[in-house]
Amino acid sequence: MRRTFFILTLAFLSIFASSAQDRIHFLDSRVVEAVVDEVGNELIYYRSYHNQNGPLYSVPVSHVEKIVYHNGYEQVVRGGMLFNDDLLTAVGGVGGKMRFANGKLYLGSHSYYGQMQADYIAFNLYGDDYYKARRRRTTGHTLTWVGASVFTFGFLLLAGSDIPEGGAVIMGIGAAGMGAGIPLICNGNKILKGIASDYNSRLSPDYKPNLTFGPCRSGVGFALNF
Repeated sequence: MRRTFFILTLAFLSIFASSAQDRIHFLDSRVVEAVVDEVGNELIYYRSYHNQNGPLYSVPVSHVEKIVYHNGYEQVVRGGMLFNDDLLTAVGGVGGKMRFANGKLYLGSHSYYGQMQADYIAFNLYGDDYYKARRRRTTGHTLTWVGASVFTFGFLLLAGSDIPEGGAVIMGIGAAGMGAGIPLICNGNKILKGIASDYNSRLSPDYKPNLTFGPCRSGVGFALNF
């Protein structure tokens, strides 16, 4: 009786353990049973499921097809980036290209819904760059508006005061604020445009392969984009 109970206990534990493992599906059809430790933008860190106290391995995201976690949750790789189920639903449900207009990103259309979808995808796929762009735009707008206000105040002070030096100094401070803010806005816009361009060229469901002609590393030639 004790032996039977012991065997059943081991069987139950083995079944539970097998259901608790993550599986990394590689592009070459290999499947590695693992415990995923961290998923980064470029690398996936994991330990062997059969040696969980062993070394920590890493593999480029671009070498992986998908990750199936022990709870059934899946992350699929597209264009060298990991998508979760919510992102796949968002992209598949909306479709279209990502657009940059008036300092904001839109997906499919310039509606509020299109903006929310674009923000959600950009946040999940381009986190650091997206944060950087938003911060620079916000800081740039603040410096520009404050600088313009200070410059205007200095101009009025200069025009109506018998001591023009104070107004000139204030105008200089305001001009410095605008001079620092405008480049930040331009740089933030550039990053957001780059995000939209990268998404459209690699991840958009509407993207189609195309043949372009132009400069390349060794000179000038044709390039097949797919």
